[in-house]
Amino acid sequence: MIPFALALAACGTGPDPVLPAGSAAYDAIPEGNVFAPRRVEIGPSDTLKVTVFREPDLSLEGATVDPDGNIQVPLLGTVDATGMTAAEFARDLERRFAARFLVDPSVTVSITQTSQRQVTVAGAVTQPGVYEIPGRISLIDAVSLARGPTNVAKYDQVVVFRRFNGERVGGIFDLGRINAGLAPDIEILGGDQVLVGTDGLKVAYRDALQAAPLLNIFTTFALVDRDGNQSAGEPAN
Repeated sequence: MIPFALALAACGTGPDPVLPAGSAAYDAIPEGNVFAPRRVEIGPSDTLKVTVFREPDLSLEGATVDPDGNIQVPLLGTVDATGMTAAEFARDLERRFAARFLVDPSVTVSITQTSQRQVTVAGAVTQPGVYEIPGRISLIDAVSLARGPTNVAKYDQVVVFRRFNGERVGGIFDLGRINAGLAPDIEILGGDQVLVGTDGLKVAYRDALQAAPLLNIFTTFALVDRDGNQSAGEPAN
């Protein structure tokens, strides 16, 4: 019998261990640590609906914000929406219309589509990819968009990366504890990257089971963990 040893030390088993974990992970990810009201600003490539009450000729449907954060508004021309929420932009348009064209105008603005509402989910999930965020979602929701973790996922090694003030920050979260209600869920924002780590031992065991039927010379195999402990495997068919 020839042992089939699998050294896990050489396997990529999960996220970078230097990232903060546990309660420190929540401090490392700015904004949206828990579900709470947050500021959603208009950004380039967003699509807006602008309604001017009783002024259909001044209203806009499907107006796209240009790369500089501007939008073209009837009578007003180029208007900068950078750094404003939809409600703030509506008030700004009211002031502009009132200053020159309308008496006591009423304007509503809504963001109908945004390029900032995508999340990347990768690692040990069923369908890795880039997903549109349907409203406000949590970490659990984001993993669900990718059809959930695979059977080799390491639930306590789920990383969220986020851009903040021009820098990439990240933290390691325990999806198992979040699912059980033992740790708070976090809100996932547009542009975030979620990486579900893998359990190296499970990966090695799975790969061994898949390889053994093809390598009939192996009748048994063993799993070796990072501490050098060996566990007996099932006989190969």
